[in-house]
Amino acid sequence: MPCPHFEPQRVTPRPTHANARLPLIDEYEGVCHASGEPAEVSSAVRFQFCNHGYSRGACGRTPNPEGPSCLRFEVLSRDGSSLEVLCVEEQEYAPLRWTKVRFSLPDERVQPEPADTCVRAQIRAFGLSFARHFADALQDSRRSSNTHDG
Repeated sequence: MPCPHFEPQRVTPRPTHANARLPLIDEYEGVCHASGEPAEVSSAVRFQFCNHGYSRGACGRTPNPEGPSCLRFEVLSRDGSSLEVLCVEEQEYAPLRWTKVRFSLPDERVQPEPADTCVRAQIRAFGLSFARHFADALQDSRRSSNTHDG
């Protein structure tokens, strides 16, 4: 569950823990928006808080003790060109709000497009990582849907 203030921008070329289980699947570099202005973060902070979430009280950048704690993503369905993703915003380990979006792989678009920069960037990062790591599953689901069309 990445920090809700983290805007992932690119997969890190040298992950802190290459085989860690991460909410965005890959470890991402990016910027922190907790202060309202984008700011670079160190690799240790990025791995421990940005990519993992639940940073309130532990990361000095997290401003609002009443805001969301993290974001969680789950693929609800997939076909060859898009993913239906459930995005859950958590507060104190409980769901606060959730929404379903469609992530289009060819053009990397999120529909409906979230207004929040960090949420939009995290859905994109999650979708791209999912496609990279689970390409075979995407191919299998495309083949399966094609055999049922006939």
